[in-house]
Amino acid sequence: MARRFAYYDRLSAKDKATYRMSDAIAEVTLPDVPALVPLVRGIDEALATGKRVRVAKAVKALLDALLEQLGAPPVKVHVREVRPDLEDAELHGLYTFATEDAPPRLEVWMRTRAHEHIVKFRTFLRTVVHELLHHLDVTIFAMDDSFHTEGFFRRESSIVRTLLGEPKRPRRVPAQLSLFDPKRPGAKD
Repeated sequence: MARRFAYYDRLSAKDKATYRMSDAIAEVTLPDVPALVPLVRGIDEALATGKRVRVAKAVKALLDALLEQLGAPPVKVHVREVRPDLEDAELHGLYTFATEDAPPRLEVWMRTRAHEHIVKFRTFLRTVVHELLHHLDVTIFAMDDSFHTEGFFRRESSIVRTLLGEPKRPRRVPAQLSLFDPKRPGAKD
């Protein structure tokens, strides 16, 4: 069983069920990765220019293609300049759920708060994917909410590695030693 984050105990029974559903999904399979690779490169190239409009177009192109491949509904995309300042952190991205009056919205920021530097490409891509996953949780996976669970972060890592052409990492499972295993600390001969 996966380790649960501390806030799990404060959730309602319904939210606990959603949390467990999220935790059980470890990856998202992308049907046509080669079609996405040039779009990922496009984000890298756009970030290097520092032009918000170019970055926004590149992010929208990738997300539109991903959502189409996955059969998910569209999401309104906003790329912002400098990250907003929270009390003790910076906001990297934000997903706003759809309401009766407004479609779902995904926002990401492309510059750091402290020095207004362009965010590193991998960090930016991870933020885009992170916010996209909130959208997928409520649309594709039909969850009532989208919680940060170990499964959520595994899905995020899986998509980022796939988009960057990196090999899948084997999942670490803690070793279980038998009481009679001679390698077990304190084992007797």
